[in-house]
Amino acid sequence: MSGPQTASIRRLCDGTTAMDQNSTAGRQSRRAGRGAQPTLHVCVTCRWHGLETLGEPDIRPGQHLHDLVAARATPEQRPHIKEIVCLTHCPNACNAVAMQRGKPPLLMTRMAPDEAAADALLAMLETYGESPDGTVVPGDVPDAIPLARPLVPPRSARRG
Repeated sequence: MSGPQTASIRRLCDGTTAMDQNSTAGRQSRRAGRGAQPTLHVCVTCRWHGLETLGEPDIRPGQHLHDLVAARATPEQRPHIKEIVCLTHCPNACNAVAMQRGKPPLLMTRMAPDEAAADALLAMLETYGESPDGTVVPGDVPDAIPLARPLVPPRSARRG
């Protein structure tokens, strides 16, 4: 993924805007590292296995997954569960991304819109938040999340 969507996701991740990217305060805040809490963005426009909507009332599978995550979140997690419109991984829906300042976003895909995936996303949010660099080893990824990978390579991997 590249272009404006990547720039938007990077801004969400590192907490900067175009206005503060060149400022000393903006550079210092990015260097300071970790935000207090990671945020989970769940795509609410995802379809799942070709289904446009699920159940009654007709809602998108991604919206259903978001609603399950929000309902099952602890009071401390709830403010950090956000809707996002399209992560551009539609063939691999349902999708979510964990973000925290100073860490690469963690994309989680191919999830069913069910309670097991909702619980797995909340567990991954905690695991990601506890990781100093955003790395989650494959053995720590719950089975309800078939694929989890950094959306942007870690800084050390991007160096030439």
